[in-house]
Amino acid sequence: WSRHMKVSGLLLVAACIASSLGVSAFGWSHSPLLTPCFLPRATMIAVKQQQRMRASISPSQPEGPPVVDIAQLVEGRAVKPSMPAVQQISCAAREWGFFQVINHGIPDEVIERFDLEMKNFFARDKEEKYKIKRNKDNSRGYFDDELTKQTRDWKECVDIGAQNGDFEGKSPIDGYNQWPEGDASFKQAMKNYFDHCTSLSRTLLQAFAVSLGQPQHHFEQMIAEHTSYLRLNYYPPCPRPVDADFPLRSPKEEEGFLAINRHTDAGLLTILRQQYDQPHSLQVFYTKDSDKDHETRDGKWVVVRPTPASLTINIGDMMQVCSNDKFIAPLHRVLANKELPRYSAPYFFNPPYQEDCRPIAVDDNVKYRPVNWGEFRRRRFEGDFSDVGKEVQISDYRV
Repeated sequence: WSRHMKVSGLLLVAACIASSLGVSAFGWSHSPLLTPCFLPRATMIAVKQQQRMRASISPSQPEGPPVVDIAQLVEGRAVKPSMPAVQQISCAAREWGFFQVINHGIPDEVIERFDLEMKNFFARDKEEKYKIKRNKDNSRGYFDDELTKQTRDWKECVDIGAQNGDFEGKSPIDGYNQWPEGDASFKQAMKNYFDHCTSLSRTLLQAFAVSLGQPQHHFEQMIAEHTSYLRLNYYPPCPRPVDADFPLRSPKEEEGFLAINRHTDAGLLTILRQQYDQPHSLQVFYTKDSDKDHETRDGKWVVVRPTPASLTINIGDMMQVCSNDKFIAPLHRVLANKELPRYSAPYFFNPPYQEDCRPIAVDDNVKYRPVNWGEFRRRRFEGDFSDVGKEVQISDYRV
């Protein structure tokens, strides 16, 4: 079975490549080896859904954010503006706010173990998961009732993070980590992956700093006491998902559901683990109106299709502030799926609670007042946990 699954995965990669080139999936209708019955049913459904979504793309619609090879950055060389990876990251951060990275340095075995432990956790009985449920005083733990833009999401999650750089710490803003009782392997897998994401964040922050004309270690002071967290997402099949072209607003309950409603990420950057052999459900709102309020932007939803062995990166609100709008914190959302479950895991790199994020190296055209991260994070969590009215946005801090 293990060998069968590995072969199926390789075939899916080939099928996705063929689909992206507008070719049928390597002649499944003619080749006995590649008949649909050879692949697991869930894999076949995912491939067919991806083909249908590609067929719906208009010729004028952009394909999606770029894929960047960051091997040189991971090797620890001095980061220079002339490096191809730095130039590509800079362009992607300005145009999309999204890009994918390959040769990112996180070992396959670390990711595979992380994926396995994540799936095992969500397979537990609800009663077991509720033993570590978060509450209004502790943002860390399991939940299945989050609001985004005052609208219920179709998902289950676990949040695990660092409090002032300490994985075992406790803070008055985010609380403390909760762990399934007697499951040391889950905690170890989470910490291993978390630590690798922290290291990758340092690498990406160096590229961002150089792209903004700063020394490569400009953001280093934000790392020692960072308040980053890892979110495990499980999206069960949804009986009434909205269509992929649903407009820029939250659906009413009678219209259907999104797995996650439109939003921007609050921190500096996000590292997302999404799997290419599951539904391609992440959408970014491609727009040239990044300086406008979210609800008044013109643009279109574009699917972010994961490349095998890649991680997906996006800019957060605090980085848009630090860059003085040179980089975009993009609106994005996740589609629900009627037939298949999906798993994903964003790692949100966040500054220390006491950090005042402000535009760096700008002329007189400063666009934001300083944003205290601890206060911004507290207000954003309050909006996620319960309906407190309009969600805090960086537009509230515009000069």
